[in-house]
Parts: sequence; structure tokens; C-alpha cells
Amino acid sequence: MRDRVTIDIRAEPPGGLDPRFCEVMDAAPVMIWVSARDTVCTWFNRPWLTFTGRSMAQELGNGWTEGVHRDDFDRCLNVYLSHFDARAGFRMQYRLRRHDGNYRWIDDTGIPRHAHDGTFLGYIGSCIDIHEQRETEAESRRRLLDIAHLNRRADAVALVAAIAHGLNQPLAAILSNAEAAAILLDADPPRLDLVRDILADIGRDDQRAARAITHMRELLKVNGLDVQETDVNDAVAVVGDIIAPQAVEMGIALSIDRSERDFGVRANAIYLQQVLLNLALNGMDAMVDVPPGERRMLLRTVMVAGSAVEVAVSDSGSGIPAEELEHIFEPFFTTKRHGTGLGLAIARGIIETYGGRIWGENRTGGGAVFRFNLPLARPPA
Repeated sequence: MRDRVTIDIRAEPPGGLDPRFCEVMDAAPVMIWVSARDTVCTWFNRPWLTFTGRSMAQELGNGWTEGVHRDDFDRCLNVYLSHFDARAGFRMQYRLRRHDGNYRWIDDTGIPRHAHDGTFLGYIGSCIDIHEQRETEAESRRRLLDIAHLNRRADAVALVAAIAHGLNQPLAAILSNAEAAAILLDADPPRLDLVRDILADIGRDDQRAARAITHMRELLKVNGLDVQETDVNDAVAVVGDIIAPQAVEMGIALSIDRSERDFGVRANAIYLQQVLLNLALNGMDAMVDVPPGERRMLLRTVMVAGSAVEVAVSDSGSGIPAEELEHIFEPFFTTKRHGTGLGLAIARGIIETYGGRIWGENRTGGGAVFRFNLPLARPPA
């Protein structure tokens, strides 16, 4: 679509438009609106009026805004006015009430229009119904989020099962030997020679348990396979799309502040998304008891020290008790009632595998922020 539309204003048209233009636009397969220099709308084509079930008189001026969903109104109006003042084209999506009372997602594109002499006349916009597309995308994101939750639970179940398998046998042997040693010590006289052998067995079983624990810790680390250059901003965008539906359902104002430059790092894209998803889901869980109007989450990327990218996930939740901050990345340590204590430990393993660092801290004014940094694959000169 062109960035500039020229309108023939030589005739005496309704709403400042050539009647021939209106006739053509009435036959267009999309909804079209036109606004004047003062931002108010002066004309809508027949498909728009058919969609809304309202008359031209009802829609003119700011009347059309009555059909915009209240949850989308402020955002929609801000986009429209800010671009109008800048004489810049814009694109926005919002829900518009259809003639049957149902709200449908609309993709609205607006561009400035000018007379032949370059005089600014206002805007012209075209809209298409994208409701089915939005619903399909939202369902896909919901399923991805469900899978993410299930994966977190599956990781916990698998690790607990492995721990049980690795520790049950040596622990049972230690208990059995300890009971036998107690019996031998109660004998008259005590069988110290056998107790010495039992203590040696206990020592060997203890080493077996220690090796099992070491193996479990290795499971929390990530190997460096499938490393490739991937843009951290892309991972942030993917995770933002995945958590967006749940954020809406929970009344969380989700913001993403990504640097305009690329942040290529040597890592695995799926692992990076897993880290971000764990941090984001933890932040969302932390805001359950916060009033809906005060729930905010920000995903942000910035360059630090000229050679690394820092990613921050902040929330407006209850924060982390100061005495627990230094333990939150330890395996099985959790501040949540039903937490497994694995999410942050796995995140640390992933970030450290790729040469980065991860930490958490409380925010001034409430809430917490988790940050991690990774070295850039190609630091700027």
C-alpha cells in the first residue's frame, strides 16, 4: 500500500470526497473509513456500515468508537492520535462490535491523504475481519503454553523418579547396616570386629548416594549441543506471543521493550525460550495475589559493556524475601506453595552453559526482576 493517497476534491462531495470515489469504495471488498484534518471521521463505506449495522449518521465524528471494545479503546485511540499528529501511516488491531452484537478482531490500516497540491486532508483507512485468524493464533499460543506447563511438570516428575531410583537402594542399605550395628553393639560382649565391617559398608553406600546426587545435578545442566547463532530478541518475541493470552486472562499489562539492534548469541534458541518462559511464568505466578489493575510485566533487552546482551523479566508481584535471594537458583529450593524448585536451577544451567550469568533481585516499589546476560556472538567494533 502506498504511503500517500491523493484525492480529487474538485467536485462538491459529501464529507469532502468525490462522489465517484465514494461509489467505488462502496463496492470495495473491505471496510473503509475517511477522516478530516481534525481527526474526526467524515465517511464510511457500505461494507463498514453493513458490518456494524449502524447508519452513517451514527458513525460520523467519533460515533464509530462506540463499537470498539472497551479493553481495546485506549490503545486504539493512542495509536490513531499519535500517528495522526505525525502524519504517519499506522496499523492496529482491535475488536469491533458487529451488527449481531458480537465483537470481531479487525486489522485496521490508515494512511494520510493529500490533495493534488500536497495539502493534508486527513486519513483514509481500510479494515478486514481477522477474527478467525486471531482465534487460531491464540489457540496455538494457548496450546504452546499448556505444553510448557506440562514440560515443567514432566521435568520435575522425571527428576524426582531418577532421584528416588538412585538413592533408595544405598539409603536402604545404610539403614539396614545401621540397625545391624546397633544389635551387635548391644551384644555381650559387643562384636566390634563386625561393627567395623558394617561401618565400612555404610561408608561405601554413602559414596554411592553421593554419586547419585552428583548425577542428578548433572541432569540440571545443559550440554552445548546444537549451538548456533540466534537472536535473543527473537526468543523474547516468541515467548511474548506465547504468554500473551494468559496475561490477558490474568489482567496483566504485558510490555516488551526490545532494542532495535540484533543481539546474536551462540546458544540454542529453544533453550533460550525455555529460560525466558520459566522466568515469565514465575513472574506471572508471583502476581496472583496482586489486584488485576496493578499487575505488570516487562520483558526488556539491552546491550551491556559493549559485548553482551542483558535480558530482564520484571513483575509487580510480592517480591522475594531478602533471606531467600541467594538460594533461589539452588535445585529444589522454591518460594512457591506448589513449586518444584527446578525452573530456576535449570535456567541457571542453561545460561551458564552458554557463558552467561543469571541473577534475581527485588524492584524498588515492589516486585522482582530476573536478569541474565550472554556474550554477543559478534561484538560491535
